[in-house]
Amino acid sequence: MANSMDVMQAGRARAPDFSETEIAALKARPAFAVACRQGAISAIQHYRGSRLINILVSDRGRSAIGLLALYLHMLTQPDDPKSGLTLGRLKAICADQDIGSSGRIEAVVVLMRLFGVLKQVTSPADQRVRLLVPTERLLTVLHERWYGLLEAMALVLPEAKAIRAAFADEEFERAIVRRFGEAFLAGFRPLSDSKARELFGDRNAGLMVAFSIATAGSPDEFPARGPVPVSISGLARKFGVSRVHVRKILREAVGAGYLERIDGDDSKIVVLAPLRVAIETFFANAFLLMRDCAQGAFDEVEAMRTTNGPAIDAACRFASRK
Repeated sequence: MANSMDVMQAGRARAPDFSETEIAALKARPAFAVACRQGAISAIQHYRGSRLINILVSDRGRSAIGLLALYLHMLTQPDDPKSGLTLGRLKAICADQDIGSSGRIEAVVVLMRLFGVLKQVTSPADQRVRLLVPTERLLTVLHERWYGLLEAMALVLPEAKAIRAAFADEEFERAIVRRFGEAFLAGFRPLSDSKARELFGDRNAGLMVAFSIATAGSPDEFPARGPVPVSISGLARKFGVSRVHVRKILREAVGAGYLERIDGDDSKIVVLAPLRVAIETFFANAFLLMRDCAQGAFDEVEAMRTTNGPAIDAACRFASRK
């Protein structure tokens, strides 16, 4: 089994690359706006802020640590003490991705153990090695996000229903999580607009603020195209951040041309074209990544199963991307 450096090098070779044509075709589907709106609402509903962890890392960092912890765990081989999730391997991979310093990652892991999302066990391959193992609590958090995305995705890509059903297969889940991790390590980010990522994605609750404004309009339009009411105190309370923090996000987004105040008032905001495009592309990328990672996972599981072994139900298969 590869060590953490080998894992990082392998991940870089697998960066998803969705063409503009492919993204445009997905955006052109009749239910795409509805799917995006549902995906945004699901993300808001399943958001779990933590003022304590936010002191150490951003939302993006926290999400990345959770995914990478599960990714490293899914690489565990019972007979190989150099495989699996350890504090050292997680710190190395997070340092490579510029997620946080060694000390910050260690502090986050302490909190994750305290909150019951990670536990420590002895490696079956070497009693001297202490592994970290994701608990059902961490899996539940990640499943909520993935299943919410798949429910929205099903409105434009019918194979999402088969992917959701396949998560009941442990080998499929192991294979798709590895692909999620590889895509992240390769540098893939659904929010591909670097400025929007800086303003919203890298700020605590920033993306949730953007989604909240984008979903505040009529249910039949997304992102909202007219002025929408915004409560700074309501957003701060909902996402566990300060009013000053929310106000700063809005102010800088206005300055960057992503939002517009009506009459200079933060209580009425318009989502401008650059943010609409960024959000739409975010969901297009997320849907396509889920589809392609699932296809790879289906293919891997089918290839490794013997003719007498349990197969993924035929209903869970779908055509490869053309």
